[in-house]
Amino acid sequence: MGSGAAERGWAERRPVLFPLLLSLFCPALSEQIRYRIPEEMPEGSVVGNLAKDLGLSAHELPTRQLRISSEKAYFTVSAKSGELLVGSRLDREQICGKKAACTLEFEAVAENPLNFYHVSVDIEDINDHTPKFTQTSFDLQISESTVPGTRFILETAEDADIGLNALQIYKLSLSPIFSLINKEKQDGSKYPELALEKRLDREQQSYHRLILTALDGGDPPLSGTTELRIQVTDANDNAPVFSQDVYRVSLRENVPPGTAVVQVSATDQDEGINSEITYSFYRTGRVFSLNSKSGEITTLKTLDFEEIKEYSIVVEGRDGGGLAAQCTVEINIQDENDNSPEITFHSLAEMVLENALPGTPIALIKTYDRDSGENGEVNCRLEGEVPFQIISSSKNSYKLIIDGTLDREHTPEYNVTITATDRGKPPLSSSTTITLHITDVNDNAPVFHQASYVVHVAENNPPGASIAQVSASDPDLGHNGRVSYSIVASDLEPRALASYVSVSAQSGVVFAQRAFDHEQLRAFELTLQARDQGSPALSANVSLRVLVDDRNDNAPRVLYPALGPDGSALFDTVPRAAQPGYLVTKVVAVDADSGHNAWLSYHVLQASEPGLFSLGLRTGEVRTARALGDRDAARQRLLVAVRDGGQPPLSATATLLLVFADSLQEVLPDVSDRPAPSDPQAELQFYLVVALALISVLFLLAVILAVALRLRSSSSATTWGCFQPGLCVKSGPVVPPNYSEGTLPYSYNLCVAHTGKTEFNFLKCNEPLSSGQGMLLCSDSSGALFPLCNTSESTSHPETLTAILEDAHPGMVVALFKTQDQDSGQNGEVTCNLSRGIPFKIHSSSNNFYKLVTDGPLDREHTPEYNVTITATDRGKPPLSSSITITLHITDVNDNAPVFHQASYVVHVAENNPPGASIAQVSASDPDLGPNGRVSYSIVASDLEPRALASYVSVSAQSGVVFAQRAFDHEQLRAFELTLQARDQGSPALSANVSLRVLVDDRNDNAPRVLYPALGPDGSALFDTVPRAAQPGYLVTKVVAVDADSGHNAWLSYHVLQASEPGLFSLGLRTGEVRTARALGDRDAARQRLLVAVRDGGQPPLSATATLLLVFADSLQEVLPDVSDRLAPSDPQAELQFYLVVALALISVLFLLAVILAVALRLRSSSSPAARGCFGSALCSESGPEIPPNYSEGTLPYAYNLCVPGDQTNPEFNFLTSVDHFPATQDILNKDSPSGLLTSILIPNVETDKKTFKQQAPPNTDWRFSQAQRPGTSGSQNGDETGTWPNNQFDTEMLQAMILASASEAADGSSTLGGGAGTMGLSARYGPQFTLQHVPDYRQNVYIPGSNATLTNAAGKRDGKAPAGGNGNKKKSGKKEKK
Repeated sequence: MGSGAAERGWAERRPVLFPLLLSLFCPALSEQIRYRIPEEMPEGSVVGNLAKDLGLSAHELPTRQLRISSEKAYFTVSAKSGELLVGSRLDREQICGKKAACTLEFEAVAENPLNFYHVSVDIEDINDHTPKFTQTSFDLQISESTVPGTRFILETAEDADIGLNALQIYKLSLSPIFSLINKEKQDGSKYPELALEKRLDREQQSYHRLILTALDGGDPPLSGTTELRIQVTDANDNAPVFSQDVYRVSLRENVPPGTAVVQVSATDQDEGINSEITYSFYRTGRVFSLNSKSGEITTLKTLDFEEIKEYSIVVEGRDGGGLAAQCTVEINIQDENDNSPEITFHSLAEMVLENALPGTPIALIKTYDRDSGENGEVNCRLEGEVPFQIISSSKNSYKLIIDGTLDREHTPEYNVTITATDRGKPPLSSSTTITLHITDVNDNAPVFHQASYVVHVAENNPPGASIAQVSASDPDLGHNGRVSYSIVASDLEPRALASYVSVSAQSGVVFAQRAFDHEQLRAFELTLQARDQGSPALSANVSLRVLVDDRNDNAPRVLYPALGPDGSALFDTVPRAAQPGYLVTKVVAVDADSGHNAWLSYHVLQASEPGLFSLGLRTGEVRTARALGDRDAARQRLLVAVRDGGQPPLSATATLLLVFADSLQEVLPDVSDRPAPSDPQAELQFYLVVALALISVLFLLAVILAVALRLRSSSSATTWGCFQPGLCVKSGPVVPPNYSEGTLPYSYNLCVAHTGKTEFNFLKCNEPLSSGQGMLLCSDSSGALFPLCNTSESTSHPETLTAILEDAHPGMVVALFKTQDQDSGQNGEVTCNLSRGIPFKIHSSSNNFYKLVTDGPLDREHTPEYNVTITATDRGKPPLSSSITITLHITDVNDNAPVFHQASYVVHVAENNPPGASIAQVSASDPDLGPNGRVSYSIVASDLEPRALASYVSVSAQSGVVFAQRAFDHEQLRAFELTLQARDQGSPALSANVSLRVLVDDRNDNAPRVLYPALGPDGSALFDTVPRAAQPGYLVTKVVAVDADSGHNAWLSYHVLQASEPGLFSLGLRTGEVRTARALGDRDAARQRLLVAVRDGGQPPLSATATLLLVFADSLQEVLPDVSDRLAPSDPQAELQFYLVVALALISVLFLLAVILAVALRLRSSSSPAARGCFGSALCSESGPEIPPNYSEGTLPYAYNLCVPGDQTNPEFNFLTSVDHFPATQDILNKDSPSGLLTSILIPNVETDKKTFKQQAPPNTDWRFSQAQRPGTSGSQNGDETGTWPNNQFDTEMLQAMILASASEAADGSSTLGGGAGTMGLSARYGPQFTLQHVPDYRQNVYIPGSNATLTNAAGKRDGKAPAGGNGNKKKSGKKEKK
């Protein structure tokens, strides 16, 4: 018992060193550890020392975490001692039933490393169950005629124990008549038979009571009893006899209920009722049924092999006389493959390290199939391609192990599907899926986004500014993927590196720690490292090259002429007979900067004789511009400025003292170094220029101030019109009486401008008038007014519209159809239905008439046609129906704009491309059909000049291919952007725009250009002087060159091709600086020649050459003679001074005249109101209505233009709303009365105000012209030239007839009101005799129905008085009249 009873067949064979090597070879351990214990051991009992049997020491137990993996917790492992303990009740009969051997198999799991051990525990039976009969008593009938020796099978007892503890023997209480015989079945079970020893005599004893005892073989034995009650019946000679004593049959477990199993048969030689045999089960069963007449046994329910494998049934056959016989039916249940395998996981590792080696166990898998034999044999496999493998560990136990390389960055998790399949026919299978998460390990080094970095930094940068940023990514997670940056190497000094740059460890931003100097440091290279925080950490390096760009921070330095030891300028001699162009000397300067910043230019700031010498702009050569004159001084002074090409430019000055002398011996003793006296004429010229500029500024300020004051003080708007004749005259909003401002804070100010045209155009309107709006006033483009009559809606209903516009609104009638049924009553009542899922519905129009209308939005691009099935069904019984299908085609409308395939386009084009070549292609699609989907392309905008755009690019309207019309030049055009439009051909057309950016890439097509040294006029090289005592490293000169290309193509390098003394000079590779490499030797020539080549960085490189002639010489001061001053020539400075004085006086006089004129105008404006109006600031005037005189015949001198006054800070339009509505009888827009319409238009609505208008002559209420204001035919006007109205009665009647006729034409639409210039809307047949050029325009206030706006004409109020000579009514009125 316990560990002492454990069987360890493998433990006796293990070697002595096996416990030490067990941890290394435990994956190969496959033998089982077996224990044997009795059942019903108390919980906590020790089964055996499992840890010791596995070779695990006590100190290994905490780390190995030994535990039991089983379905039911029958056993546990002590964490301290490693002993296997009983975990729950062990009932052998409950666990194994009647099995001869009862074994519990499970796995012991150990961690670190993970391994599984198979353990078996045999459960031994104890005698804990007594034999039991199913009933406490049994009744048995035996005929008195039964022959002695007859046997009767008795009821058996049940004992749950097995082996010796099971039922062993039956005993019967003492009886002289009966005896007991113990018999055994094939399966080893025992059953009793009752034997008749003597004949029975019912008359002597009719009832017998016996005790049947069942005994097991336990120690002590247990027993169970039952009572046999035997009734002696009357004689029946022959008992039934079965054809077989034992019936054996096999039956599949999946047969349905009611299946026939077997049919028993018994015969009885008796006759009559004694021969009629009735069959019955000796013991009532619940699984099978028995036909009492035929003896056929059938199944009552489904059989399950896994529950009961065989059945033993006793069938009794009893005749009518009470005699009975018994037989045994043994039914063997055959197993069927009706149970799928079951999969269970034990010790599943949810997280798997991605660097786990192949063969590492992940999980323990157990399979279980309730079937037996081949049906219960299970195989496991993995589905799909996964880096895992299943290996069989023992019976129905498997291990899931790694079978490949894991990479979390590629696959962070695996869904592993395990399928278990048995070997039945057909095989059954089951699957289960587990998710294995791959844990990250640091197996990926950071990767920079670029292979290398190049950054340009302008010198003199602020310290601490960011100059670059590097970025690296690491696909690992957490700390393994967190990247930090550092500088690990550089071509700078290691000690000085930290003072130059630093890098942010988190962001990778590189900061400059100091201001760089291009002249000291042209470029440097850093090696940056990106390092993750994994263990161990991984890293990657990248190079960052920093190019320090030059800025113009160094002024030019003059090398020659140099100053003397005392700081004075030295002399140069010039022969007196020097011809024009003679090279006198050369100003030599260098600039420490590079490129354009070192491009030097030379300028003369001051000269004693301005026209005597010329200075080379780029060479610095001083040459004679003319021959020396007799009046020219022998001693000349030049002040030369040397400027570089930077922005802003820096400069330096040099003073040249030139002496005209033929022989040095003549003047050598008299040379003096005294400085020249200051020139007082130059100072005088300076002051004259300053005074002239000051007076000119004062003069302009005075003129501006006078104009500004005049404009400010002006109060008349009419004079303002003198300066701006194109502007309109301001008028307030003139409205009908009793109108107040509405809710919208706007007003329409209608102004009149002197444009000479007389039109007022009303916009066309197409909307019909709604009820209550009366009549809508519309016009054509000529400005004529006419009434628009109401239209009545007429809707036609075609029978079927096979084509429907996709923008049709819901409710549009598609088809009209009628149903007809020849039956009557309910049989003839028809209802119609549509097929589902279509955007249509049916409306009942009238009896048996229906409309098919749209019931939702249509989209041709989604569904181009619909097959609509209409079903008509009557109400008869049974109902009859018929169907018809129509096809409705959806017609396309232009409802989809073209869509470009890309949001924007960027294309690179190399310069010098062939003209006409395609450089890009844009593409757009439109899902519409026909012209609606036909896309054309065009260029609608660009950042190029509009005029020059066509000479640069073009686009194919059909294909969208963009062509270059010229060869691009990177030096002239680096990039440009186009806006291309894709436009369909629908109506209205829809379009979409896209931007195309064209980047012109550089090619090495420009050779370097040498700026210094330049060649002389004759093409010869110029000289540079070098002091004889120059030390090594002395800056002699600098070769300055530029390249028009960009990038590497413009990266210049300088090389010495040829030198008189190869080791005497050195040339900077990138700077072009020429320096002495050693001191001048005695044997070195005083004249040296260098041939320098300048190459760019293009492929192939282009180059240029420069020749340097260098002369070693000291100061000229030692050999210059003293030059005597000759007779001073005429001073040209005096003439310049004269002109300056004259200009100063002239400007002063103009300034005084301007002041006087401003004062005079100011005095004049204060006394004349009319003149004050000339400088008024108002944009529009407010005056009474007046007809301007002297206008040309045939045109009305007004045009209605909508203006906004310029002096209003918040211009607004006011909508006016009427307070007193017009009565219905005074509708100014009456479509039934053309004369009323014209009358409403011609009635003036302008009344005078006593404070605003001086004169006002409104028309009479009876709409009659005064005698002086009546129009007449052209040339028939009576009165003065001011245009008074004619008093000819015939002319007046003609005018009235003409107006009525024109109004009739306007009413029926045959004419336009305002159809010709100067006719006031009258027909052409009435002009030009009646031009109405003096008729006031009474279209001053026009009311538009449906709007709060009142358009106001204030043209007649400009002057505030009636026309001269007019006879109109001059009565003033403070009231306003209504139209």
